[in-house]
Amino acid sequence: MGAGPIGLGAAIWLKLRGVEHVVVADVIPSRLEKALAVGADAVIDSAQEDVAERLTELHGRSANALGQPRPGTDIFIDAAGVPVVFDTVVRSAKWGAKLVMVAVQKPGSEIDLGGMLRSELTLVASQGYPTEIFEVTPDLVEHQERFAKLISHRVPFAQADRAFEFALTPGAAEKVVVTLDDDEG
Repeated sequence: MGAGPIGLGAAIWLKLRGVEHVVVADVIPSRLEKALAVGADAVIDSAQEDVAERLTELHGRSANALGQPRPGTDIFIDAAGVPVVFDTVVRSAKWGAKLVMVAVQKPGSEIDLGGMLRSELTLVASQGYPTEIFEVTPDLVEHQERFAKLISHRVPFAQADRAFEFALTPGAAEKVVVTLDDDEG
């Protein structure tokens, strides 16, 4: 859930690790197009489609601990950091599903603990660590063409202030790279 740089990066890593079926959900159509370009098997425009219905089409029917119908999705990843993602997952989770939270949640977000109990949903919080770059660098190099699709803007060093403007403006950019050209010294 969420097709910004974190969600798209997760989709790439999942496919590289052999995950059979990766579905990406977002509300921005251009992000969903990019998700398909980096290897997602399917996408859901959650502004237009019912996420649980679409996941049931894609992953089959399962149930929560009370036997209520749920999609057969095993793992959800929250890469969006918005309350609607938690709500959607809790309403959609089958018995024993997992929710991995990689996005920062907004203060005051409420979680339906009763809903979590009905599915015995496992919540896993996950963040990157500075030491991980050395573990992932070989894969970044080997699959650089996939990861390059996450870059929305390349800005010359002489215009680095533009890069900050992109990065600080919500929705203006995905990943911004500042380039050092030979003629700039």
